[in-house]
Parts: sequence; structure tokens; C-alpha cells
Amino acid sequence: MTIRLLKPEDRRQAKALWTDTFDDPPSFVDWFFRYRYQPRWSVGVFSGTELISVVHGTPMMLTAGRASFAALMTSGVATVPWERGKGHMYDAMRFLQAHAAQHGIHALFNHPQRPGAYAHLGFRNSTFTKYWQGEGTVLPGSIRPFSEEEAFGVYSAAADRYSGFVRRDRDAFRLKMADYASDGAKGFLLQEAGETVGYCVYFDKDDVYGEEVLSLSEYGPLLHELKRLAGGRNVCAKLPPDANATGQVRPQNVMLASDQIWQMMASLDRPCFCIDEY
Repeated sequence: MTIRLLKPEDRRQAKALWTDTFDDPPSFVDWFFRYRYQPRWSVGVFSGTELISVVHGTPMMLTAGRASFAALMTSGVATVPWERGKGHMYDAMRFLQAHAAQHGIHALFNHPQRPGAYAHLGFRNSTFTKYWQGEGTVLPGSIRPFSEEEAFGVYSAAADRYSGFVRRDRDAFRLKMADYASDGAKGFLLQEAGETVGYCVYFDKDDVYGEEVLSLSEYGPLLHELKRLAGGRNVCAKLPPDANATGQVRPQNVMLASDQIWQMMASLDRPCFCIDEY
């Protein structure tokens, strides 16, 4: 067995392993391996020349109030079925952790598919999300067509309110919106007194699902619009844990970080919240 950083020429095998492991639409997988594949931050376990396990990494800046710190988001963690349970993921993640530390990155984070998946590696709950399931009475507001530029203004203003929030610049936000578009997402804005104060990126498939919902004011009008779009179908949304709406707060992301970073986040007494990483 060999553990090493991926190379550009490993793209085909990495893409095949992702496709075989996860239930993502081909449009998203194609988009990821065209725009997000970063072999110098990703680790593979190889049996000869065959890729049998992989951890993809993407550098990002996370907030701790007005401060920021470098982190590496891990995703697409996968092992071929006949090699599972042999510790390959553990070895790959430790290799990536050491590689990141050599480059001044002392935090790895992940959105696990099942609770506790990375606890044995030292990952701890780091951000929390309020899951709204269509409950409660919500009132309408001034809803406008989606504008990426105006949504970015809301996103930037919201960043200082939370710890663990991904701090994107304009180009990174544009890439994020392209990610959503690759999977068929739509969006709308909320305005108050002529100012954009919120936005919602949602998926309208069998049900209606608010994937990225942020407001600098009330959340009710955004949720009202989601209910209207659902037209009787199931509707739900992911909200910040301090959103003025009903819902259940549950862990979202886990993080493996230095004591200094944990202490910095805890000392600020701000809610820990992260919208979707990709």
C-alpha cells in the first residue's frame, strides 16, 4: 500500500470512486472534478496503481467573529467496498492532517454523513444548524428575483455574526453559486425598505428544500416564500441556530483543530454556524 498526495492524472480514478460511492447527480460530479479537484490538498491510498481510498481537501478561511483562520475542508471520503474497515481512511486523514500542518493549516473540517463518523480521529462538533420542517406560522414579505451580487452583500454582512462560518471572497462566492446551479438550484431575495436583507438558494424537486438561507432581519418571509413555492408539498430549510424561526438545532460540521483555534472560537461567545461548504 502507498499513501500519497493525488496528482492531476489521478482525476479519472478519483472521479470513478466518487461516482460509485455517493448518490450525487452527474452534473455535480462533473462540476466538482472540473473546478474543485485539488490534488495537492487531497490524499489517496493506492494498491499498486489502483486508488482504493481517498480524502479530498479544499483550503478555506473560517471565521471566528471578525478574525479568520485557515482550514482545510475534507470531502468525498471514500474507500472501495472490498477494502473498507481496514483503516485506510484513518491513515489518509492523518497524512492529510500532517500535510496541512506543514503549510500552516491547523484545522480540518467535514460535514459527516452519519454522526460520530470521525470521532475516532479526534473530530468534534464545531457548527450547528436549525432544521426547519415547515412548522409554524410565517408571514410574507417583499420577495425579489435572485441577484448574486446582492446575495453576496448579505453573505458578507452575516459572516462576522458566527464562528466557523466560511468566509468567501467575491470569486469564491460566485464559484459557490455555480456549484448550486450545476445541481439545478434556484434562488430569491428578501428586501426591506428597498434594501436586500436576505436570500434563499433552494432546490425544487419532489419537495422544496432551502439549502442556503440567510437573513440580516426576519426569516419568516423567506420561509413563507418557500411554503408558497412548495404548494402543499413537503418543505424544509437549513437555518442558522439563532434564526428567529421554529426548528430543531443539530450538529452540522465537525472539526479537528488545535487547542488555540478551539479556544479562540469559544472565547467569542458567537453562535457556531456554517452554510454548505460547496
